[in-house]
Amino acid sequence: MEIREIEAFLAVARELHFGQAAAHLGISTPRVSQAVRALERRVGGPLFERTSRRVRLTPLGERLEEELRPAYDRMERALSEAQRSVRPGVLRVGVSTSLPEGVADRPIRAFERAHPQCAVVRSAHPNTDPSRWGDEWPVDVFVGWLPADLAMVRDLGVRVGPVLLRDERAVLVGTGHPLARRAVVDVEELADHDLLYPSSMPERIADLWIPRTTPSGVPLRRVARYASASIEEAIILAAEGDAVHLTVASLRPDNPHVVSVPVSGLPPMICAPAWLAGAQNPMIREFARVAGMSEARSR
Repeated sequence: MEIREIEAFLAVARELHFGQAAAHLGISTPRVSQAVRALERRVGGPLFERTSRRVRLTPLGERLEEELRPAYDRMERALSEAQRSVRPGVLRVGVSTSLPEGVADRPIRAFERAHPQCAVVRSAHPNTDPSRWGDEWPVDVFVGWLPADLAMVRDLGVRVGPVLLRDERAVLVGTGHPLARRAVVDVEELADHDLLYPSSMPERIADLWIPRTTPSGVPLRRVARYASASIEEAIILAAEGDAVHLTVASLRPDNPHVVSVPVSGLPPMICAPAWLAGAQNPMIREFARVAGMSEARSR
């Protein structure tokens, strides 16, 4: 029995959703499905009942999880203890300035409790910084916003840990803007307005935040108006009133001249730890593991 099969099975058993299990493990949904099917072939029977509306454990799956979960947790603890004894080190954690208060605190505190001898150096960054860092990240792991389609992120050579938060989309608009008094804006309507993004951001990175077209195929007008990639500058430009900034619904601008309006028709963004595929710090994956366990307990 391969460890990847066990990890996939336990993740789906916890989430009861193949896509969310894949996000937790930082791999694709098809790979999770393949691993579960391989385990089902080994066991000789179905472990999950799958329909278009729900996923649930079969009696066989329930028994297997009951036996495997404690053993897997003991193995993880043993590995963590071994790592702590020889690799205390330092973990540099970058946190997006646009995250809701406290979202990054929970996994960081959980990691510090699990690894008290590993020094955590925390720093704050504009959310788009990782896209501009290339292969020279100033942090080991970054906790920030990512598109729900993680394949787009992996194509950039970035690996993603467990999902900490999902958030719907919204636009920041000046109080005098035609959309300011709307209860909700359909994404198709955004084709009539300029959408802000940093001039230093390559278009393939802009695609992570702002699609090139609406779902019906109408091009969206992305305009490069600022260079810093900071949410603070985007808020100032949105306050000027002639362009809007596509963001997440949880962001509440501290500016009386800007309002946030929900956007329908776009997939949500996710908040998750991310790191370079070639990163060598062994504590990165341990941070992702602890973050996932902490998030699961908080539900």
